[in-house]
Amino acid sequence: MLFSRDPGGANCVIPLVEPLKNKGYRVRLFGKDTALQKYAERTVRDYFDITEYLQDFAQSTILAFLQKERPDFIITGTSADDLTEKYIWKAAERLGIPSFAILDQWLNYGIRFSPYGVSELTEYDIDKKHPYLPTRIMVMDEYARDEMINEGIPRSKILVGGQPHFEFLIQQKDSDGGRRLRSNLGIAESDMVITYASEPISRTYKETDQSEHYWGYTERTIFSDILKALKNISPETEKKLWMIVRPHPKEDPASFADINNPRNGNITIVVDRESTPWDLINASQLICGMSSMFLIEAVLFQKPVLSVQIGLKRQDPFILSRRDIVKSIIDGDTLYRELKSIIIRNNVPIYNFAIIKEPIENIIRHMESFLCQN
Repeated sequence: MLFSRDPGGANCVIPLVEPLKNKGYRVRLFGKDTALQKYAERTVRDYFDITEYLQDFAQSTILAFLQKERPDFIITGTSADDLTEKYIWKAAERLGIPSFAILDQWLNYGIRFSPYGVSELTEYDIDKKHPYLPTRIMVMDEYARDEMINEGIPRSKILVGGQPHFEFLIQQKDSDGGRRLRSNLGIAESDMVITYASEPISRTYKETDQSEHYWGYTERTIFSDILKALKNISPETEKKLWMIVRPHPKEDPASFADINNPRNGNITIVVDRESTPWDLINASQLICGMSSMFLIEAVLFQKPVLSVQIGLKRQDPFILSRRDIVKSIIDGDTLYRELKSIIIRNNVPIYNFAIIKEPIENIIRHMESFLCQN
C-alpha cells in the first residue's frame, strides 16, 4: 500500500508504482488532498481517494481501514501539517505491518513525526517529541540523516536511500516541453524567462502583509523584492524579461490576484499553475524562490538559482545554502548584483550537488529485506 497527502510525498511514491508492479507486487495507491492532483498530473492510473474509504480521520477509523486492507507493507510520504500518515504508521505498528516513510525535503525533519503541524513550529521547538514513527524513515542522503539525528530522531529508524523523484526529474532534462511552453506564451528566443517559485508561507502561518512574519518574509514580500530589482535592471538590457510566477499547489489561488497589470515596462508577468515543473524549469534561464524544492530541482537541471530570503530571522531553511552550494540572498543590494550578473553578463554558475543513485531500487531492496524477515 502506498499513500501520500502532500505534493512532495506524492512525488516520492509515484515513481515506485510501476517498478513494484513489474516485480510482481499488487500495488494499492491511495492519496488525499493535493497528492491527488499530483497523481492526475502524472497520469497515474488506478489510484484511490482515501477520503472515500474513511468516515473520519480518527486513529480508530484508520486502524479499521488497515485491518480491512491488510497490506503486507506500507510506504508513505511525510506530511508536515496532516495527521493521516502519522495515524497510518501507528495503526500499522499495532497490526504488525512494517511501514516506510520517505522524506522528500531537507526541512522540518522532526515535526513530521510529532503531534504538531508546520504552523506550530514554536510549540514544537518547546516540546520536541516524536511519538509517530514508522518502522523506518527513508532519507535523501547522509546529510539528511545527520540532521534528523540532531533533531532527536533515533539513528536506528533512519535509512539512506535517495529521493525517487530526482531520478524521474533527471529524465526530463532538456525535454521539448520547455520549448513548447515558450512558444505558447509567445516568448522569443532572445527573451529571458525568470521563474519565481512561490511557497504558501502566508497561508501556512496565517499571516498578512501587515502581520509579523515567522521567517521574516512571505512569498509576497520576496516577490516584491525580486520585481523591484528587475525594474531597476530592465533599462540596462535590451532583453525582454518574462517573470513567470509558479504558485505552490497548496497556495491560495488569490495570493497573486493583485497582479492585475501583467506588463511593466520591459517586464511581462505571467502566473502559471498548469505547466509541469520540469517544463517550466526547461523554459527558464533563471529560477528564483526561497527554500522550495523547486529550486533544488532546478539545480539538478544545472539552471541558475537564486534563493532570496530578504528579512530572514531564523536558521536558513534552504538546504543548498546550509551546504554552501547556493548561498541565500538576504539583502537587496546582493539581489540586484546577482540578478545583474546573470541577466546582463550571462554568468551562469555551475553547481556541485551529488545525489544518491538508483533510489527506487534502494527503497525496494530495503523493503524486501523486511518482507524476508517476516
